[in-house]
Amino acid sequence: MVPVANKTTSNTDYSYPLLDKVFSSYSNSHNLSGTYLVACQHLLEPQLEMFKRLIAFGFKPQNILILGKIYSVNKDIANELKALGIDVRTPAFSGKSFDVEHRQNCIGILNSLPTNIENVIILDDGAELIKVFAESHRKVLFAVEQTSSGFRKLENTVSDFPIVNVARSAVKLIQESPIIARICFERIAHYIQGSNLERPSVLVVGLGPIGEAIFEILKQNKFIVEGFDIKHGHSDLISKIKELQPDIVVGATGSNIISEKDLEFLTSDHTFHFISVSSSDREFPVTSFRKDDTIHADISYKNFVFVNNGFPITFKGNRIESTPIEMEKTMCLLGGSIVYGVENNISSMEGLVEVPLELQEMISTF
Repeated sequence: MVPVANKTTSNTDYSYPLLDKVFSSYSNSHNLSGTYLVACQHLLEPQLEMFKRLIAFGFKPQNILILGKIYSVNKDIANELKALGIDVRTPAFSGKSFDVEHRQNCIGILNSLPTNIENVIILDDGAELIKVFAESHRKVLFAVEQTSSGFRKLENTVSDFPIVNVARSAVKLIQESPIIARICFERIAHYIQGSNLERPSVLVVGLGPIGEAIFEILKQNKFIVEGFDIKHGHSDLISKIKELQPDIVVGATGSNIISEKDLEFLTSDHTFHFISVSSSDREFPVTSFRKDDTIHADISYKNFVFVNNGFPITFKGNRIESTPIEMEKTMCLLGGSIVYGVENNISSMEGLVEVPLELQEMISTF
């Protein structure tokens, strides 16, 4: 097995030059004193740097409200954002389903805003905040969504405002997916080492951009690995798991793939380790087996281990979960889409709006 490098430490000397280049490409002469920026984001160092530059662009800190995702909040970053004057909400973890609680938290964000506010921009990770605002028919200038799971959710959502589709931009699909896959592989390899698993077999469920990239890295590193995806003609996942008896099942679909009832059909004399690499905790039925409010603990039930509490293995509560230079491009896509939307007044557009090519080219060629 390849040694796992530690690439998740903060680099306080990194200056985020690409973020500076992107923001300097747009005018900061706009009057944003009455514009609110409502966001759902991972609270990590690159996000902090993006919000600093959004404030420099003209957004008032007191008009920025950020909802942190419970499994990806670094407490130091949350405090540093608050120190800037930003309203940061970090809900407590109760152990219930993330999706259920997150929707309630998004509704709480909506209800906390005065009803007469019309100049609202939404920056979302997972699209639930966008859905809540769309369903309420509150006035929104435009929104920005960054995830593939959010993109799929928005395909069936009717909104009165345009949504910048960062999730399907070429830069994100081509350049970010391999980075996330590498982080996932490193975390999986680290877990294997810590669990003393000898040449474990792996089944990767969901062969989208990230799942396929993880499959390839595992294969290149001589793991015993198979893939499963209904889009490839595969069917009956539980039967496949019973047939292969994989030591590790990696969920990369963004959906629920195994129910609590399905566990009854899996053999009791083999230990299954379930690892999620998608957002939320929806891939596996972990919520019934949680016993406390520890977010990043491994949960055991009979012969099943839900790694990292069923949450994506890419998040462990660190200040940064990759390297600054790797995640900077995603921040450029998000922050750049916001300032582009302001400068080009895209609030008059409809439906899903593609990230402008000039912004993607600037990011991809840096």
